[in-house]
Amino acid sequence: MKTSLPAGKMPKCWSQRLWWVSVPLALVLAYFVLSQFEMSYWVFLISLGAFVSAGYMGGYWLGTIIDQKYRTEAGLRRQERRTGRVLLRWLRRVARRKRDRLESVVLRRLEEGIQRLADGLANPATSREELFAERRRMEEFAEEHLRHFRKSVVREYIESIGFAVLIALFLRAFFIEAFQIPSGSMIPSLRVGDHIFVNKLAYGVRLPLLPMKLFGKRIGAVAWNWSLPERGDVIVFITPENEEEDYIKRVVAVAGDTVAIQDNQLIVNGKPVAQIDRGDFEYNELDQNGRFVGVVETRRYDEDFDGRVHPVLRKSCESDRDCLRIDAACNREKKLCEQGHYTFQAELNRLDQHLWGPWTVPEGHVFCMGDNRDNSRDSRFWGPVPLEFVKGRAEFIWWSYREERVQWDRMFTRIQ
Repeated sequence: MKTSLPAGKMPKCWSQRLWWVSVPLALVLAYFVLSQFEMSYWVFLISLGAFVSAGYMGGYWLGTIIDQKYRTEAGLRRQERRTGRVLLRWLRRVARRKRDRLESVVLRRLEEGIQRLADGLANPATSREELFAERRRMEEFAEEHLRHFRKSVVREYIESIGFAVLIALFLRAFFIEAFQIPSGSMIPSLRVGDHIFVNKLAYGVRLPLLPMKLFGKRIGAVAWNWSLPERGDVIVFITPENEEEDYIKRVVAVAGDTVAIQDNQLIVNGKPVAQIDRGDFEYNELDQNGRFVGVVETRRYDEDFDGRVHPVLRKSCESDRDCLRIDAACNREKKLCEQGHYTFQAELNRLDQHLWGPWTVPEGHVFCMGDNRDNSRDSRFWGPVPLEFVKGRAEFIWWSYREERVQWDRMFTRIQ
């Protein structure tokens, strides 16, 4: 049955809640509409803001109509009870925490009002009009005598924002974190301008959450792992050579594996990793700011790690000029990279990458390489990655923007 009571006496319900549905719907609509056009970053943001605003206002407007015209008496009674319970909790909290600051007469009236409101809410037979009258009486009493105990609007906003920030930091620390791809070392799987989400619980929990040093010495992290990175996983980790930077690479070997590169072909445990030649490949090289640098010509292969197929880029070795042999004397290099309990050659030039190894991955480490094999600084330079440095596994691309346009075809795609 429809209610005939004045709209001003009706507790708001749908007008306060419907935007939870209308705003996500507006975002979905924005995705399908805006993806049909090429636009700059700022035009996209303005358009997206317009869709979100329209969704919010539309939800509020529709909810107001529902509240005023199409709410049943039973629904209004339930909403009135919810509103009354919120007020009752606040009044009880004031009476419990601030009773020593209240005058005896005010405290007595407060306790009597709390009892009346509680009895009305506890009695299923109490009508909505009676609940509304008692709630309004206590709201007027609170406005007259308890106003200074109410939180100001500014304080409520600050607390809400602070709580949201704490939740975001907690999620970022333990569950999921957003990263931006700054270089082309993972092309074609990941490109400059891709924004990804990383699952930080994929392998376990790691403490401390950030690299920490005490008296100049690094404090080792403690990790509780329920699984370990596997060959083919794309992971984000702290680099062994610079603990202030995060890198994203693909795991190509795990503890105990022997890794080598011969004629620019990846070899794990003495066997070449299966690859299918997909032909010539070109891509635009971009700097960290997304500006065009030049066109790179290379070759694309589909690499297969035990049934997990992903694309890689590398040049084939068609002549001795393409694949120069590394001298056995690593000491000829000007720099050696000390990585704790192992020593690794620090600087290899581009041609050296075509012939490397074999090398055995130590316990508690993984060996990582970029999918863009000829343009990636990875474990071939600074050695394997300790498991305690692994932050998580890359899951999917949630946003992609490069060369002054939104890359719609890459958004919400899972990382292979």
